[in-house]
Amino acid sequence: MDLLAGVSIDGFKMLSWVLALAVGIAVCFWPRKRHWAALDAVLVWTAANVGWGIYVLMHRGDARWPADSPLSAPSLSGTPLVGEYLGQLDSWMDGVVNGVNDLQHLQAALAVAMDFFTLAGWGCLAAVPAAAIAVGGSILEQKRRKKEIVRYRDAVDDLQRQLAEVKRFVNYPG
Repeated sequence: MDLLAGVSIDGFKMLSWVLALAVGIAVCFWPRKRHWAALDAVLVWTAANVGWGIYVLMHRGDARWPADSPLSAPSLSGTPLVGEYLGQLDSWMDGVVNGVNDLQHLQAALAVAMDFFTLAGWGCLAAVPAAAIAVGGSILEQKRRKKEIVRYRDAVDDLQRQLAEVKRFVNYPG
């Protein structure tokens, strides 16, 4: 059962954008991971386009990426006088014509798949600045966390100092 049988080429492209936006928005709601949203969305968009290209190549004879009109081999067995001797040639010519038709289907599918693979290539190119932004955001987040840990450590040291003073004040043995 092919779930994507009714999806057109433009539908695949739109579905790539929908998936990327959904992932980007979902990551934006993830706590402290907003700087990864752009990179995640670009990677999902790239992966979706690669997937659509592979899908197209796996379904070569599909009518959504039409090839030239299929060829048909003429029947030589109906030829007067020599037709009975040319009957074996009919099956050979049918095999050749079927091979040519398969090649036409592959060419049509490859043209559509290359569009998707080209979009995926652009996605890989867009992933470079998105990754730089994500790494920069991670560095800033790490610096913020280090400052927070230092503040907590200072607060613990201050509380321990105050506890020691209280112990001395009440003459706590220890």
